[in-house]
Amino acid sequence: MPQHPQDEISQKVLSFYKELPFNARDSVSAAAEHVRMHDPVGSYPPLRGRVKRKRILEVGCGVGWFSNGLAFHHNARVTGIDFNPVAIERAEATARALKLTSRFSVQNLFEYSPPERFSLVVSLGVLHHTSDCEGAVRRICKHFLDERGTVVIGLYHTFGRKPFLEHFRTLQKSGASEDELLKEYGRLHNLSDDATHLRSWFRDQVLHPHETQHTYAELRSIIESEGLRISSTSLNRFNPITSHEEIEIQELQCKQVSLNAISEGRYYPGFFVVVAER
Repeated sequence: MPQHPQDEISQKVLSFYKELPFNARDSVSAAAEHVRMHDPVGSYPPLRGRVKRKRILEVGCGVGWFSNGLAFHHNARVTGIDFNPVAIERAEATARALKLTSRFSVQNLFEYSPPERFSLVVSLGVLHHTSDCEGAVRRICKHFLDERGTVVIGLYHTFGRKPFLEHFRTLQKSGASEDELLKEYGRLHNLSDDATHLRSWFRDQVLHPHETQHTYAELRSIIESEGLRISSTSLNRFNPITSHEEIEIQELQCKQVSLNAISEGRYYPGFFVVVAER
């Protein structure tokens, strides 16, 4: 009996991440040191004051840098789920090295039924790799979030992402090898001296077997239909939102931002984040 297309996508993505999980580092000690040195809230200002001692779920936690970071720096009660057992094993090992109480579990988000609802649910750079991004967003809002909860979702952006992908597709069509593509990625994204970490990012960004891209307008429509309102977005640098329509006009400029970054030799992933509340 042939596999359902959604099952095929999930298996391809799982196999891809089993080979080398995203954000993986050479060792547990290197991962633990990164957690000690980097508070995730610094990258997401709307989370300030929202994480300490809160019940938090990270959907698609990977190797656990975000979950363990919240637990380490903010004493947050964090649960991380991911469908990749290789990533979960590393997340747990890092938590043990730091003596954290973070809890990790191998779960498919479309089947996961948490024993309790969470006051904060975070999913960054994950749902666009599922077979049903819209369904994933709706499931988070309906089944994971408590009645006064906050959700933070990060997705690839339709306009901002495509120039980056097209740049590497052009190189591939011209015959560039994987090592040459990695070198070009490293030129654009001066990320790390850790070779494993750099290659994990390169594979995730350039070689991924499945991803979709989305707009603010699209995500806003889904979230509002689930009874939440967007209170903040990276598209305006997390400044107060005075008009959703203005942001929807501004997001059209992300294509040019991406093209400029490539021409100037800079990394621009074409990624955006929204924060929404009941």
